[in-house]
Amino acid sequence: MTGSRTVTRYPTRIWPFGLSLLLVPIIANASDASPKSDAQAEEALLKFHTTLKMEAWSLRNKSLRKGEKRENELELEPLARFRVDVAKERPVYGAVELELTDKTTRKSGEPSVNKTKLDLTQAYIGIDADALNTDLRMGRWLYRDVREWLFDENMDGLLARWKQGRWQADVMGARVNYMQKDLLDRGSRNSSKKSTLATLLRFKMDKDWQVGGYLASSKNTRNEGYRQVHYGLRSHSTPEKGLRHWAELGMMSGDSTGKRHQGYVVDTGATWVFDSPLRPRLTLGYALASKHYRQTGLQSNEASFAGGTKFNIYGNTLAPELANLQVFTASIGMDITPDADIELVYHHYRQTRMDELKAHDPELKSRYDQRSTHRLGDGVDLVWGVDVTKNLRTELIAGAFLPARRFRASSSDDAPRSSPAYSVGFEAELKF
Repeated sequence: MTGSRTVTRYPTRIWPFGLSLLLVPIIANASDASPKSDAQAEEALLKFHTTLKMEAWSLRNKSLRKGEKRENELELEPLARFRVDVAKERPVYGAVELELTDKTTRKSGEPSVNKTKLDLTQAYIGIDADALNTDLRMGRWLYRDVREWLFDENMDGLLARWKQGRWQADVMGARVNYMQKDLLDRGSRNSSKKSTLATLLRFKMDKDWQVGGYLASSKNTRNEGYRQVHYGLRSHSTPEKGLRHWAELGMMSGDSTGKRHQGYVVDTGATWVFDSPLRPRLTLGYALASKHYRQTGLQSNEASFAGGTKFNIYGNTLAPELANLQVFTASIGMDITPDADIELVYHHYRQTRMDELKAHDPELKSRYDQRSTHRLGDGVDLVWGVDVTKNLRTELIAGAFLPARRFRASSSDDAPRSSPAYSVGFEAELKF
């Protein structure tokens, strides 16, 4: 890999992935046994879905060091997802989803660590009450908001969605892993009682533009005993051509062992998609989070800039939480073919108030930090995705974090400095 002489041997213990391959024909035959017409398919009581995925993630030079003593990390995770939808188009419906994974992690100077899991990712019953314009879901479900900026989490509880004309409101009360998640590990039930109560309100200005607001209260989603309340306004538009935008204006208050703090955040940007078969596009964005602002702890910060591949919107290598940070973003992208897209993304990082690097990313650390400037450094990501076939998609994200001059042994120009960190993520997904 770039920037290291360490030779990494890929682990070969991937029996769950092989087992999933054996199960595919069985599930495929069950799907083929169902009626073929659209009308009949809508009336099917059971619908089976299978996804096979291979994920690889490599982080190189985590300690930002020059020379031989670099820290690297590699993760390899084959996954098989099995989902059954029950009476999906009916007033009372449900779903069960399982994920079988065999994750292997290897770090420099440490033995490989392997973990096999059978996660119950979703298991819920729903009631579609058309007369009340309300859909009610109870059990374990996945919730993601726009840009996965507040939530991207499987939660146990109650989710109610109300729709009336251009209005939509989501109300939820949930715990994270209230039920055991890994069916092979009784300890996977969350003992810290992570919980959230939230309301998200949206209004459609037109078919591609929505505005709204939110109020979310959470406990233990970041640290044990930490309570926080988030509230804010937002606007997002996603037309296929022309001007797209996002805008987030948020406030939060937190309380940990009687110590209260407040913070604010502004995150705004726009993408111009040119009217051309290749859909070339330009993106500019700016995000500012005050010193004491913290995100919910349930977010993933993953989205796309009009392309088909999602990535970390604040950089794939540093991958910071939006806290005590300013991020300037510029990106160019295009659809190489109707089935493939590419994006080149640049990020410039500055701290709102001076702090150490690990406050933004515990994975990266530097031996030197003069704290002579608010500038942290720059990030560059290359994002590529292609639909190989109707059922097979591959994605590759390669990135780098280039540390600023503050990360050096002294103020002298010839003093030892930190070296860049690199990341590479690859994913192949096959759906049945």
